[in-house]
Amino acid sequence: MTNYKHLFSPIQIGHTELKNRILSTAHQTNHVVDGIPTPEMTAYHSSRAKGGAGLIVLEAAAVHLSGMLTTHTIAGFDQRIVPAYLELSNKVHQYGTKVFSQLFHGGREVVSSDYRSAALAPSAVPSLRFGTMPRPMSIEEIKDVIEGFAHSAKLAKEGGLDGVEICCSHGYLPAQFWSSHTNHRTDEYGGSFENRMRFIVEVMKRVWLEVGENFTVGIRMSANEMTMDGLDIKDSVKIVEYLVEQVRVDFINVTAGDSSTYAGSTHIVPPSPINHGYNSSQAFKIRMAGAVPVFVGSRIVDPVEAEQIVATGKADMVGMTRSLIVDPEMPNKAKEGNHHLIDACIGCLQACIGHYHKGLAIGCVQNPSAGKEIEVQDLQKSPREKKKVLVIGSGPAGLKAALTLDESGHEVILADKADEVGGLLHTLKRTPMRQELAETMLDNFIKKLSISNVNVKLGWNIQPDDINAIAPDSIICAVGSRPFIPQIPGINDPRVQTVDQLFNRQRITIGKNVLVFDFAGDWPGMEAAIDLAEKGHQVTLISSRLYIGEEVHQYLRNEYLKKLYQLNIKMIPHYDLGEIKENEVEIRNLFSYEKESIKNVDSIILSLGRVPNVELYEQIKYSAPEVWQIGDCLAPRTLEEATFEGLITSLRIGIKGKNSVTAKP
Repeated sequence: MTNYKHLFSPIQIGHTELKNRILSTAHQTNHVVDGIPTPEMTAYHSSRAKGGAGLIVLEAAAVHLSGMLTTHTIAGFDQRIVPAYLELSNKVHQYGTKVFSQLFHGGREVVSSDYRSAALAPSAVPSLRFGTMPRPMSIEEIKDVIEGFAHSAKLAKEGGLDGVEICCSHGYLPAQFWSSHTNHRTDEYGGSFENRMRFIVEVMKRVWLEVGENFTVGIRMSANEMTMDGLDIKDSVKIVEYLVEQVRVDFINVTAGDSSTYAGSTHIVPPSPINHGYNSSQAFKIRMAGAVPVFVGSRIVDPVEAEQIVATGKADMVGMTRSLIVDPEMPNKAKEGNHHLIDACIGCLQACIGHYHKGLAIGCVQNPSAGKEIEVQDLQKSPREKKKVLVIGSGPAGLKAALTLDESGHEVILADKADEVGGLLHTLKRTPMRQELAETMLDNFIKKLSISNVNVKLGWNIQPDDINAIAPDSIICAVGSRPFIPQIPGINDPRVQTVDQLFNRQRITIGKNVLVFDFAGDWPGMEAAIDLAEKGHQVTLISSRLYIGEEVHQYLRNEYLKKLYQLNIKMIPHYDLGEIKENEVEIRNLFSYEKESIKNVDSIILSLGRVPNVELYEQIKYSAPEVWQIGDCLAPRTLEEATFEGLITSLRIGIKGKNSVTAKP
């Protein structure tokens, strides 16, 4: 058992004493209405505080009306924020957890999902990622925004928060001032290094003047912006050395990346398969340069990793945000010696930052209750009758259902015709870039299954007569889906294979020149193209989407595209598969309807979507008082829908006096 003596030791950060070194960094929940946090945000953070986090930094709070990143941004400058802060801080403090606000102005980075306000910045240098051209700030506007930082810090203190973090990371407004790439001013806020640092120095001085000495104030910064024209660690060390000489800095929260470019933005929330804890060495350099406490995050998913970072002096606090999203009880489990019970983050980005970019409330593929704490807790507390439930299919949907039913006290039988649980996770774990995701998710499920009371029956191709013998009160059908095969001329050509066949090694003969056809813009087509190109094949990836990887979260898509370009894979969007002939393959443009021919094709790999396996459900849908379909057999979608339906359907079974869902069509 790991001894987490460093991770769970207290530390003084400025005026704030923290009970341990585990930090939930600022991340958007979208639980904000008209600039004010909702009760759902309080419930979300309270869950992480109850689970043992030492410090929670709330999501970005705009310090000025011009700094509202989206229509769901906290209005940190609005006096109405104080009661909301008080409610949240009082709840979080009950568990000994401290809470900071992140004071934010994005400058040219404006991502509003509603009316797009004018973007302000030091100079008229566009954001390449968002296509935003900012207006250079006047001196009056600069002074007004500086006052906004100070006023917002004062409101945070009035709201019972323990400190503030001034966001200078990812190329946001303070970093736009201190970078010569984005600051071309010729007045006192531009030109020399000292002039470019004037904005952040004045911000911090005004904040301190407003909040007094008995508070905690630090910054968040990107040690390396990870983009062609961005700042690197040498620049950041110089910035830190200067800043700590000019003003009190209680901590520096070290991250990486830059919002204004595709490659740089990946590091705002780095996905799997980016290395764990890759910012740790940069954090150590900042710690040495500033001689103040340093926080570090970005893909630190295991308390063992966090313990090593603190023990070796690379950082004083460790950001484990996504680990806390998937498992709010992670700190308590580690401290109590129950490391084997921790659910690890899979790095998929789909429902955490992915929901934010879609304007949705935060979620989690593995923990569907994340962001829905009030709704789920109400269901969990409902009085229920014990039922005998048969779950058919042990993919992610079936596994989530079976485990949820077991936790709710039901008698659960989990049946699958395969000889191992996991479903399509076994296909996914053979792919080049999703291997960690699949293996981690499968491991999380198997650990929970091993200590549950679920009766697992594998190698059982269940039939209607079997169900009659079991006589279940409820049945959950989660038997998945199969690849869609289009009915086009030549589809039975021996050169044709599906992605499932490719990764399950069902047919292994692949020729030199390969066409991969992608329908959904999701991972399978890109993974197939990468896998084959890495093995030396000449690969063309043809997609019917507007662009390659359209349905994959943008930060993960950045990594896929980088790999596809590095492997010289030819990419053709806007086409679908028309006809397969002996000497050529015909493709069709989805806009002009023009047809083109590709010759010398040795193999054709299909990723054209999936078809639900509905046959069993149709045979058994009247075999019990309640029969449900969930996951891909209801309709092929993503992991998120599978686990969400597994959770919610299971929680509604057996509730007394409540028929929550309709059993029959």
